[in-house]
Amino acid sequence: MERLLSEGRLTAAFGVLDNAIMTYPGLRQFAGELERLRQGYGYMSGYALQGLPDPGLAESYADIVEGVWSLVDAMVRQVRLKDAPTLYFNTLRYELATPGDSVPALMGEYGSVSQKLSLAALAEDPARAVREFSLQAEQLEKRLFNRIWTMYPLGAADESALRDALADKSLPVYFKSLLVSAVLMGLMEQLDERRLMLLMDAYASDEADVSVRALCALLLGLWLYRGRHMTSRLRNRLAALKEMPGWVRDVRMATMQYVRSRDTERITRKFNEEVIPEVMKLRPELEKLKDKAMDPEAMEENPEWAEMLEKSGVADRLKELQELQEDGGDVMMATFSKLKTFSFFNDISNWFLPFHRSHTQIASDDVPEISALISIMGNAPMFCDNDKYSVALSLSQIPPAQRDMMIRQIKLQSEQMEAVRMADMNSGRIPQREELAANYVRNLYRFFKLFRRKGEFHDPFAAGLNIPAIPVLEQEFADPDTLMVIAEFYFKRGYYADAIDVFRRLSSMSAPSSAISQKMGYCEQSLGDVAAALRHYEEAEMLDSSSRWTLRRLAWCHRMLGNWDKALGYYLRLAEDKPDDVSLALNIGLSLVKLHSYDEALQYLFKAEFYGSGSEKAMRALAWCTLLGGDYERCVKYTATLLAAASPRPNDYINAGHLSLLTGHPGEAVDHYVDAIKSMDGDIDAFLRRVSDDKVTIAAFGDVDPNLTAIVMDASIAKSK
Repeated sequence: MERLLSEGRLTAAFGVLDNAIMTYPGLRQFAGELERLRQGYGYMSGYALQGLPDPGLAESYADIVEGVWSLVDAMVRQVRLKDAPTLYFNTLRYELATPGDSVPALMGEYGSVSQKLSLAALAEDPARAVREFSLQAEQLEKRLFNRIWTMYPLGAADESALRDALADKSLPVYFKSLLVSAVLMGLMEQLDERRLMLLMDAYASDEADVSVRALCALLLGLWLYRGRHMTSRLRNRLAALKEMPGWVRDVRMATMQYVRSRDTERITRKFNEEVIPEVMKLRPELEKLKDKAMDPEAMEENPEWAEMLEKSGVADRLKELQELQEDGGDVMMATFSKLKTFSFFNDISNWFLPFHRSHTQIASDDVPEISALISIMGNAPMFCDNDKYSVALSLSQIPPAQRDMMIRQIKLQSEQMEAVRMADMNSGRIPQREELAANYVRNLYRFFKLFRRKGEFHDPFAAGLNIPAIPVLEQEFADPDTLMVIAEFYFKRGYYADAIDVFRRLSSMSAPSSAISQKMGYCEQSLGDVAAALRHYEEAEMLDSSSRWTLRRLAWCHRMLGNWDKALGYYLRLAEDKPDDVSLALNIGLSLVKLHSYDEALQYLFKAEFYGSGSEKAMRALAWCTLLGGDYERCVKYTATLLAAASPRPNDYINAGHLSLLTGHPGEAVDHYVDAIKSMDGDIDAFLRRVSDDKVTIAAFGDVDPNLTAIVMDASIAKSK
C-alpha cells in the first residue's frame, strides 16, 4: 500500500482495499468510507482531466491520500483487534469491554479524589486518609493513561475532557504531565489530528513541565509522521505556535536533547565494557589498601588508590565519562538499567510518571534516612524521573552504611549541579526548560530500550531522530550556527550518516567552506563511498589548496579508485615540503610500482628504507618492486629478510612462492605456498584469490608453463591439509 500511494496509484490502492473488505467480513464497516474517498477522487480527477484550472488541486489530492492512509490504519487496527497478543491490543480489548470508563467519567472521578486528597490533612486519621486517597488517585492515573493511550481516534468529548484537565490549576502538575505522555503513546500507534492539536495547545501551557513535555512529544510525533499530509487546521495551529517568542529557542533546545540521546548507547557500552571490568580487576588491590568496602569518598582521599586508578587507565575513562556528562551525555543509563525489574515498571504509565515523593510505593516516613534521600532525589537534575524511582524503590534493600554513603554522594552532586544552575542564571541562561527536556527524553529512551515488552513498540531512537529534517520545521533550523552544533556533535562521535545530512544543509545555506567540504568528504569516506568523498575533497582543495590533510585524503581516494597516476601527483606535491618523509617516499614508490616504473620506484623505496631504518613496510615494498621488475637477485635478499622476521605476513610467503616459481624452483614454491595457506588459517579460497590477483599483475608469469603453475598450486593445496 505504501508503494502504491507513494507512486500516486490511487485506483490500484482502492482495489486492494476492496479485496481486503471482501476477505475480512469485520472490515465491512469501512466500505462506506472507502466509497466516499473513491467518489471524491473520481470527481477531482475528472475535473482535472478536463484541463480546467483548479488552485485547490494539491490540497484536495493530499487530503484524499491522507484519507486513504487513515482508512488503512483503521482497517489494520480492526484486523489486529481480534487476537493480537501485544500489550497495546490486550489493553485496548479491556478498555472496549468497559465503555462506562470513558475519559470524561474517569477524569471527573479523578478530580473528586484529588480534592479529597488535598483535604486529607483535616481527617481524623490524616496518614490513613492520605494513603487511601493516594492509592485511589494512582489507580485512576493508570486507568486514564491506558484509556487515552488506546482510544482511537480521540472523540470530541475525550479531547474536551483532556483540555479541561490540562487547564485545571487544582490538579497536580505531575498528573497533567502524565496525560501528555498518554497522548504521545497513542499518537505513536496511529496518526490522530486531535492528539497533535492537544500537544500543540499543551506546549502553550504556563506550567513548564507540561509545556516542555508537550514540545518533546510533538517533535517526536512530527518526526514519525513527517511524510504524511498535515491538515490546514494543524498547519494554522502550528503557525500560531511559531509566533510565540520562545518557540524557536525551545525547538532547538529540545532537538539537542534528541541529538544527544544518540550517544547514550555508546556511553553505556563504554561504561559496561571498559570502566566496570577494569574497576572489578582492581577491586582486590584497592581493598587491600583499606580494610573496608570501596567508598568513592575514601578513594578520593587515598593517594595510593588514585595512583592505581591512574596507572590502570580507569582514571582516564572516568574523566572521559565526566566530560561526556558535562556535555549533556546520559551517563546514568548504564547505572540504572539494571534497576528496572521492580513490579512498579510493569505498568507502562509509571515509565512516564514525573517523580513525586508522595507516591505510595516510595513514601517512607518511618525511616528518616530514606525520606531524606527521596527528598534530595526530587531536586536532583542529573537523574531522570524513572531513574529516581529506581533508586527510591531500591533503598529498602540497601544496607544502612551504603545508604548513608549514597545520601552523601547524591547530596554533593545535587549541590554541585545547583551551583552550576545558579551560575547559568547569573549569566542570563535559564536552564530549567533544558533540564526538563533532557529528563523527559531520557524517560522516553529508557522506556523504549528497557521496558520488558519493548519489542512490541516501534523504537524511534533505533535509527535516530533527525528533527531538522522535518519539512514543517525547516525555518526553525535556518540558522547555520545551530546546524553546525548538531553536525559537529554527530561528526565528533562518528554518526557520519546523520552528520553528512546536516553538513549538506549547511553547505546549501552558507558560503563555501573548505572545512565543511573536508568533513563531508570524511563522512562519505567513513561510510564507504570513496567516489563521493573524492568529490568533496576536490571541493576542499579548490577552496584551500595548501591543506596537506586534504592532499593526503585526495591521494588516498585516488589509490582506492585505482587512479595511481593522480595519487602519485598528490604524493609528489606533498613531498615538495617534506622530501625526507618516510611515508611519502613509500607511497610514491608504491604508486610508481603500480604504474610499472620500477627503476624510478626503487629510488623512492631505497629512500624510505634508509630514512625508516630498514622498516618492514619499505622492505616489503622493495621485495614486491624487485619481483615485478625482474630483479630477482635483490628480491631474494629482501624476501629472505621478511621471512626471517618475527611474524611474516601471508603475502610475504606468497611472494616468496612467486619468486621461487619464476626462478625455476617449483619445489621451494610449494613450500612457500603451503606456509601462506597455513598463515591464512587454511583458507584455500582466500589464498587462491590472492594468487589470482597477483598473476594479473606479474607479467613475468607469462614465462612460466601454465601446466607447471597448476601442478604447483595443486601440490601446495594438497600438502597444506
